[in-house]
Amino acid sequence: MPSLRGNVAAAFAQDVLTREGALWVREASPSMLPLIRPGDELWLVPVSPRGIVRGMLVAYERDAQLVVHRVLASDGTGLAAKGDALVLPDPVVPWDRVVARVVALRRPGGRVVDFEAFPWPLLNRLLGGIASVACRLSLRAPRDAPLLPRLAWKALRLPFYLARLLIR
Repeated sequence: MPSLRGNVAAAFAQDVLTREGALWVREASPSMLPLIRPGDELWLVPVSPRGIVRGMLVAYERDAQLVVHRVLASDGTGLAAKGDALVLPDPVVPWDRVVARVVALRRPGGRVVDFEAFPWPLLNRLLGGIASVACRLSLRAPRDAPLLPRLAWKALRLPFYLARLLIR
């Protein structure tokens, strides 16, 4: 299968997915740190709205670019997503902008992690729940807020670093 850079035009990625059924893209931004690093490759496959669950990693189109973030919630209008390294969620992503889901990660050294194999489906759901809590906490706690909410937000980042250990 072809491999494309993460900043490839979303329309091109959609075209390749339609023709080939799957696509490797290279992560270009640090928005999904620590789990996914710039230079990691992500295996994308088509997805339907019914198949999306909290915690799943999805690729969607924003400003003609392909963005890979974690699903926080979904409803009839679209989904809420957020990069693991980001404090605030993305604007609501309409269903027609969702391009694919991430089913595997390939490290630069060649190691492949299957996000559909145990324990990843459970871990991704857990990380999605934690990301939702961290997001709500950050929305209520501005930078100049008391120390406790800021420490709680940082503590909620720990599971993402522990999950990263499974990829090494």
